[in-house]
Amino acid sequence: MKLVRDNIPLDKEFPFRISEVVLDHENSSPEVFHWHSYFEITCVLEGKGHYFVNGQEYTMDVGDIIIFNNVEPHGWKLLCNDMHLLVMVFSPEFVAEKLSVFDSEYLKPFVERGSNFKNRIGREEPLSHEIRKGIREINKEWEERQEGYPLMIKANVLRILTMLIRTYQDETKSGEMLKEKKNAMKRLEEAFAYINAHHCEKLTLDEVAASVFMSSNYFSSYFRKVTGISFSDYVTRLRIIHARELLRDTDKSVTEIALECGFNNISNFYRLYKKHVGKAPGEDKQK
Repeated sequence: MKLVRDNIPLDKEFPFRISEVVLDHENSSPEVFHWHSYFEITCVLEGKGHYFVNGQEYTMDVGDIIIFNNVEPHGWKLLCNDMHLLVMVFSPEFVAEKLSVFDSEYLKPFVERGSNFKNRIGREEPLSHEIRKGIREINKEWEERQEGYPLMIKANVLRILTMLIRTYQDETKSGEMLKEKKNAMKRLEEAFAYINAHHCEKLTLDEVAASVFMSSNYFSSYFRKVTGISFSDYVTRLRIIHARELLRDTDKSVTEIALECGFNNISNFYRLYKKHVGKAPGEDKQK
């Protein structure tokens, strides 16, 4: 098997694309698998073929939906002259910005799969009908580009992802997992409030842990388990969000803003800003 990487360039400000793709015997082969750095949801418009992913083989026909994440190599074998697909791709940042902790819940169908997950959603399933309807609406917005079309597209994408979450939640674990998650968030509620109020100050792990009556070591591991990121990374993200707002809405210098947001080392601020936002602070500065 030959493995190649697709590199479809997505716009940095709106990392999304939807288009009709025609597969023929020249550009699809069971010996060639490809992967890419974005998520994909595809609907079969015409034709029939086999789809290979994760050691599974799915027979795909008109109306079937396929989904896969940004690390799954996959390939096709046509059972006809060509297949017409409506392919929707988007980066993780399109759904959940790098700075957001909680928007990443929408990506669960791609990264935290229940035991009932499968890549193919058959045309006979009610979910398939709803997704096809959503994709058609998205494609219409993409082609017509009327006022506010990016918001309409994102709203429809989030609706599709929410339906996938509901469908592929592991029923054998969902009740306990949701209850556990809710209790954990409740337990950290005071810590979030404390961090939100003091994130621009000199904030230590010890004092935040003390605010919820936990030891520093326990709080650190518990926080990471619940949020998926470290305490320090969470604080950094809040500071970067605040800095972005000041850069866009005030005339303060980059240095003034960095210090105001809790960054005492300016070079470190530049490095972290570029890491989390993808561009330098100056590029977000109000013109």
